[in-house]
Amino acid sequence: MRLFSAAVSTAIAAALLAGCAGNSTGSNSSLPGPVAGAQGHGVGATGFRGVPVSTVPQKFLRVHHHALFGKAAPPAAARGIYVSAFGATTSVNSFGVDNSGNLMVPNAFDGVSVYSNSSMCGPLLGTITDPYGQASDASAVDAVNGNIAVGNIFDNSGGPGSVSVCSLSSGTCSANLTNPNISEMGGVAMSSNGDCWADAINASDVAVLVWFQGCSGPGVLTTGFTNGFYGGVDIDNKGNLVTTSLFGPSFSLPSQVVVYSGCNPACTMLSSTTLSGENIFGHVGRQNARFVTPDLETGGIEVYSYKSTGLSLLYSFTGGIPCVSDECESAAYSPSSQK
Repeated sequence: MRLFSAAVSTAIAAALLAGCAGNSTGSNSSLPGPVAGAQGHGVGATGFRGVPVSTVPQKFLRVHHHALFGKAAPPAAARGIYVSAFGATTSVNSFGVDNSGNLMVPNAFDGVSVYSNSSMCGPLLGTITDPYGQASDASAVDAVNGNIAVGNIFDNSGGPGSVSVCSLSSGTCSANLTNPNISEMGGVAMSSNGDCWADAINASDVAVLVWFQGCSGPGVLTTGFTNGFYGGVDIDNKGNLVTTSLFGPSFSLPSQVVVYSGCNPACTMLSSTTLSGENIFGHVGRQNARFVTPDLETGGIEVYSYKSTGLSLLYSFTGGIPCVSDECESAAYSPSSQK
């Protein structure tokens, strides 16, 4: 596992990295080791043998990278941002930060590690075992005292993905939510009232969004969801779903962020914004004014202004984060938006 935090510095180029992996102060748990070796990619689990799978399809990985889009970020623009990487020795697709800033890191088949909000990359509080599949995303309002929704891209045999309902107190997951419309899972989000949403592609590679009322039961397929593909799902301070679609119409790039209200089960689109490059996971900040996401085309991190009516690119930075050699798929602010 590799997760980085971008901190304040006078020079963005001077490697704004602080690893979370070694910080286990205050806990008897230890961070699971990275899953090494060959790793697969999404859209079908052909040849799946318990090997971690990236949510980015193999044919859309960047070999040659575009220059950064937008203005260079000032130091303050990198404050309080986590970035995850999926590479030769790492297995983190997306991750979550709760309302208080506690960090949840799904580490493929090694469970979900939860870190304290006492600082960026705070002490490891414990690791949750997910017995249902490859953990690839997580969301919670209160990760320490409440439930955590964990998205599994596939199950343990390479079959359809699911949402596991887990808790730090139990150290495991009490339920596994499946739906016939979910083939390959993308992102998951939990709201303050305990509802969960998961986006996915179905058996025909069509993007779907499933609503689990109370984060339980068989789930209901939403209507009015128009995304071209799966990606991250977040919730802003007004309760709107902020979804990232890896592809626009007809499996095309650049990626999009689409904001919806409702989706319980009828979605009403509030805005659709075409991003600069290729993005799959992103999150809204605490003040509901910023959205951060890695760009696979540039190997950089992009900061957008956020409103439910649309987004606009503000800055980009690298800061020494190795997103050209590894796949930086997700970024998030700490604390998160107040879901």
